Amino acid sequence: MSRLDFSAVLAISIHDMKNSLNMVLNSLDTLLEDHTGGPIQCDPGRLTQLRYEARRVNDALIQLLTLYRNNAGGFTPRFAPVMIQELLEDYWLSNKPLMDHRQVSCELHCDPDLIWVMDRGLVNSLLENVINNTIRYTQDKLSIWAREERGWLVLQVDDNGAGYPDSMLGRRSLEDQGDFDPTQGRTGLGLYFCALVADMHADETRRGYVELSNRGNLGGGCFTLRLPEVLT
Repeated sequence: MSRLDFSAVLAISIHDMKNSLNMVLNSLDTLLEDHTGGPIQCDPGRLTQLRYEARRVNDALIQLLTLYRNNAGGFTPRFAPVMIQELLEDYWLSNKPLMDHRQVSCELHCDPDLIWVMDRGLVNSLLENVINNTIRYTQDKLSIWAREERGWLVLQVDDNGAGYPDSMLGRRSLEDQGDFDPTQGRTGLGLYFCALVADMHADETRRGYVELSNRGNLGGGCFTLRLPEVLT
């Protein structure tokens, strides 16, 4: 799919953001209704959920803006060397409250000396998309692996949930993505965004891609991002 149908993309994004904002507003209404004149009390679990929904809206806006700019031909990735373990640890720390709230444990596996040229912001947004969904569908575990493999950076996210539907399995490039359907629960927009981020990382002969499989290291779903060595 070389050009996006932005009427469908907007419908999907608005629907997702509306659901998250409704959850935030309903929770705030409940807090105000329970307020008796003293300091407003809120349990940490509810605050964590509010933070998660607010971040979902922020992530949706980042994705939408990136897709629009790329579709209009006005987006240029900002490539720079990145310490991969630092990237993963920063992401883990920022999402640990949500993982603790959902009682999900997370393990990181990465060579501390691994450095790769990438657009850090794009890859971080991809991780937000993938891992937030993984936290929703896993039972109680996830692991994040990073390694160099024959000239590729491999980032892998495993869980111990039920796995991906058969229709989503396999290598997912931009050409593999079908039309978006706002009426379906799994719209495919997030996966398209991940495929786009991967595709923006390319060398003279290879382009990045994502791959979905089941029965990974933890027995459930396995998301894999492969990025070639980018020429800068």
